[in-house]
Formats: sequence, C-alpha cells, structure tokens
Amino acid sequence: MPLGVKEVVVIEREEAKALLRQLRLKPWQLPWIRSSDPLVKMVGAKVGDVVKIVRESQTAGESVVYRFVVPG
Repeated sequence: MPLGVKEVVVIEREEAKALLRQLRLKPWQLPWIRSSDPLVKMVGAKVGDVVKIVRESQTAGESVVYRFVVPG
C-alpha cells in the first residue's frame, strides 16, 4: 500500500448508485483514476467502477475520497 493510504476498495454497484444519488452526481463527474494506476490494479477494479480510497490526514485523522475508473 502506498504511503498514507490505509484502504482501497471497489464499492458495490448499489452502494455507488446510492452515493452518486446522495451527491447528485453522474459517475463521470467524480474525480477520475486511470485503469493503469497501480492502486486500481491492486484491487482489480475495472473501467466504470467507483473506487473508495481512505488516506491518513494530519488534520482530519482520515480522509475518504472516491474515484471513477476510466480507460488508460
């Protein structure tokens, strides 16, 4: 796992749909991460998946971000 990253998971389709509905976003409006990224390869994510990344944060303790997997 890269320095500062605590957890990387592919979230289930239904969980992704609920998250996007809550945020009022379309999947492509999330920040992107390329399918060639080592984190994406590590968890076996495919193009179109939403990946949850939990990082350590000096100010918040923990930071959760979501990324949409795109080709590349």
